[in-house]
Amino acid sequence: MASQIKPIGGAMVVGGGIAGVQAALDMANAGVKVYLVEQSPAIGGKMVQLDKTFPTNDCSMCIISPKLVEAGRHRNIELLTLSELTGLEGELGNFRAKVLQHPRYIDLE
Repeated sequence: MASQIKPIGGAMVVGGGIAGVQAALDMANAGVKVYLVEQSPAIGGKMVQLDKTFPTNDCSMCIISPKLVEAGRHRNIELLTLSELTGLEGELGNFRAKVLQHPRYIDLE
């Protein structure tokens, strides 16, 4: 039955950490419109606060910086920072989400 359902619209990723950014990039590169919802003012999560990563001891910013730039510039990704998911209703392939976007007190243009 799931194969007969035609998806409507795009996808939403809640959380702009490394996993959320990578999920958004994967879907956006596949042609899906992605809404990336993050409650803080910037994406990147805890990984941007780290110096090194385990177990390779690589520079964490060297790993995540290119992903953050790509997510910010990707035409299929809409970043919704300072936002939170307040409601979700619908059924498989057809959901409606309510997102509360907190004010920035600056003009984004």
